[in-house]
Amino acid sequence: MDDDYQYIVALYQSGTLSGAAKQLKVNHTTVARRIQAFEKRFKVRLFERVPKGYQLTETGKAVLPDIALLKEQQRNIERKLFGQDQLLSGEVNIALTPELANDFVVPALNEFNALYPNIQTNLLIGSMHKDLHAREADIALRFTPSPSQDDLIGRKLFASNWGVYASDDYLSTSRAQHRVLLWELEFEADWHNKYLPSSNVIARFDQLGPLVTATKNGLGIAKLPCGLVDSQQNSNLYRLDIPVKPSIWSLWLLYHSDLKTAAKVTATKDFLYQHLSQFSLYFSGEHSRYWK
Repeated sequence: MDDDYQYIVALYQSGTLSGAAKQLKVNHTTVARRIQAFEKRFKVRLFERVPKGYQLTETGKAVLPDIALLKEQQRNIERKLFGQDQLLSGEVNIALTPELANDFVVPALNEFNALYPNIQTNLLIGSMHKDLHAREADIALRFTPSPSQDDLIGRKLFASNWGVYASDDYLSTSRAQHRVLLWELEFEADWHNKYLPSSNVIARFDQLGPLVTATKNGLGIAKLPCGLVDSQQNSNLYRLDIPVKPSIWSLWLLYHSDLKTAAKVTATKDFLYQHLSQFSLYFSGEHSRYWK
């Protein structure tokens, strides 16, 4: 596929030169120059300026489906070629959350490097899911009820159960009203009303790492994944004997079916599976320390 097509698709998707540049990891002037050169070559206009950026002309709308199809075909070819790679060398991109990276995967990289010194692991850390079809990542470690993309091969490592936690300092202080901390994606949003009727929500978080840190610092009581708390040595957090709704979340290791024969992907996923499986009982909540 002509490289110009990716600039056209990116500008259509983002609507701005800066957005397309960020998506493609180039300068915004590069995006403008490549699209202008394409339009000049075929004597057409694909985009027109509007107050909020760029939108497709009628000509652009007519050819966009074909361009998108070409882009998808290129991805298919790249995945299949990558999947035939039998060398234990090169780069493997792993998408994962900050909490998994910091506490579970990064500490194991020394061991992985000793086994496979010629494989470079690129950690793509964030809460947004990477598109494995588009080769945004080769492997994804994803907390999800179930995989949402077709053609993905997945192994469920373990369920991720949750509990209600607070620090020893917080629990040692008597108070008339409990301070509650909430996660933005909490699936049982009213849990604190059921079990802590005399309470007040004082903060809400869209990332689990800072929520755990705030709880450790005594800011309040929070419902947290057991694995992020119970696996930590010398933690000052204790679990409360409060029943909560069973979690719908599990940790999955996912990759595209086209990559199942790629040696470096196989080596990486097998290592991750074996390494992370040892934390199963922590994530199930069987190693929780309860406040007495």
